[in-house]
Amino acid sequence: MAVTGHPRVLIVGAGPSGLTLALSLLQNDIPVRIIEKNSAPRLGQRGAGLMPRSLEVFTTLRIIDQIMHRAIATPRVRKYHVAEDPESFEEYDMHPPQIPNPRVPYLSPVMLGQNHVEHILHSTLAGYGCTVELGTELKSFEQFDDRVQATLQVRGMEQDAQGVEEISSYEYMIGTDGARGIVRKQLGLSFLGETRVIDNFVVGDMKVEGLLPNRWHMWGDPATLMASLRATEEPGLFNFLLAGKNVNHAELAFNQDLLRKVLTEATGNRPDLVFRECPWISSYTPNIRMVNKFRVRRVFVAGDSAHVNSPTGGQGMNTGLQDTLNLGWKLALVLKRLSSPSLLDTFTEERLPVVEEMLKQTSKVLSMTFKEGQEKPWDKNSSLFQFGANYRWSSIVLDERNILQGNQETEEEDEFMNDYEQNDIDSYGGRSCLDGDLHAGDRAPDAPALIDRTPSSLFSTSFTLFRVFGSSYHTVLIFPDLADPLPVLKHLQTYPTGLIHTVIIIRPGRVVSNEATTLADFVLEDRRGHAHDAYIGNRNCGC
Repeated sequence: MAVTGHPRVLIVGAGPSGLTLALSLLQNDIPVRIIEKNSAPRLGQRGAGLMPRSLEVFTTLRIIDQIMHRAIATPRVRKYHVAEDPESFEEYDMHPPQIPNPRVPYLSPVMLGQNHVEHILHSTLAGYGCTVELGTELKSFEQFDDRVQATLQVRGMEQDAQGVEEISSYEYMIGTDGARGIVRKQLGLSFLGETRVIDNFVVGDMKVEGLLPNRWHMWGDPATLMASLRATEEPGLFNFLLAGKNVNHAELAFNQDLLRKVLTEATGNRPDLVFRECPWISSYTPNIRMVNKFRVRRVFVAGDSAHVNSPTGGQGMNTGLQDTLNLGWKLALVLKRLSSPSLLDTFTEERLPVVEEMLKQTSKVLSMTFKEGQEKPWDKNSSLFQFGANYRWSSIVLDERNILQGNQETEEEDEFMNDYEQNDIDSYGGRSCLDGDLHAGDRAPDAPALIDRTPSSLFSTSFTLFRVFGSSYHTVLIFPDLADPLPVLKHLQTYPTGLIHTVIIIRPGRVVSNEATTLADFVLEDRRGHAHDAYIGNRNCGC
């Protein structure tokens, strides 16, 4: 269903972060305009690793089925001991496969080229009547009390065209235009960090004949010369990486014949391997930087515009998706006049600690891989899966169950407040355990096998919580074991229609009043107890 009206938000940059933000706002009936200075869609795999937490984001946005249809499992690593001998190798899983459980339906990363992720997002946006405006560049902007005025250069699909200048106004503007983008620079935000000049890479995609598909092939030592060729979802196409002090990175990025020659030598001059065309290639120097804040008045930055990191660890694009999902629902509430603009201050408050920890994590993996030569599988409990990323410290989070018991602060709350005051926030989840007690601000678990007992339902449909959650409303879960549903439901009736979805979750055989079931949007029977286990555990206290 198309979202019409003058765009209220300008999104500058149509990478995954900008596209995700556009979709989130459109699902909230907020008209947007999204521009991209390049005149053609991006090519290539680029940030291809989708972490489990991102798959949960795509579930909320209702595009998970398209993503999983195209994505592949992370290929098994085949590391060659002797480059010239294709039979001298060891194999291991970079991300050991794990069996999903009721709380976590996605327990392993998947691989899908950024170009294909963007194509899915483009197609979904089109269903809302929104098309990315390619060849439209932001030249400058000026902020006023009630708007942002942007000066654009509109060239269209011809990259070298002069184009025409356009001046237009929006209530808010978001820069998702990358590390070299104009928005952050014109805002004057700091971008402090470091450049790892000794850790240069050459990356790209290449058609290769003779390599076993469904494998991530590796040769050599990253301290001297390492070649990596990872199978992709496109048959015959491999994503490659060349790294090491014996590589002239800048020269290889502009000389494909030399690139093929170096790859041939790095892989043992094997006659069975043939390196063909290279759709895209880039020389890459790791930058590890972040802004000091995500907002100046009516303009925001997110994704690579706000933070850049080493590709090791697979966090960059995934962190950007979480940036924009966080911003999207808050901006929608403000634009609908359902929240004060001060809510937008929590975007910086919540995301800065998470991004700071992300940079530490990816820098550690970079050092282990390219300095210590320790390319090894991830631990199954790795924080890089992002399950533990949380906002427990946020000013808009209230945790009555874990903080207050009989009006007495618990030892855990004392510890938390000490950490907060010392700026020692555990934003990546060392204390956020997948099978432990929930705290406000944590990731919300899934729960399957929920049977629809809503009076208006004609069928006993089975639900999962992730299919109940959505990007355009807040979901309130009500457990009769903890609280009488009726007073809660009556209070929630005072909120605007559509803003909140109420869900009563009952145990098998439990009965709630007819009035309560009439007021609730859903009544779901927790047939196997998964929702109760995940959300209330062994607690019998009231809320």
